Amino acid sequence: MNDISEILSALLDQNSRISEAEDEFKMMLSEDKTLMNDYKEWCDDRGYDTKTGYQDYFDELMESRDYVWENINE
Repeated sequence: MNDISEILSALLDQNSRISEAEDEFKMMLSEDKTLMNDYKEWCDDRGYDTKTGYQDYFDELMESRDYVWENINE
């Protein structure tokens, strides 16, 4: 099983913009049925909608990273 959280985090680290990471992930999903099935299961487990789950995760990830930086700067 693919670790969707790890894949999304890596895509965000590799791309300078969230939109680029989203585009790459959508392309990966369209090319890999196993990844798509794993993504659907990942969304179900976390209560995400499959149409926006990766966007929701990116938002949460960015918020948590911002939180870490805010605490470091205090």
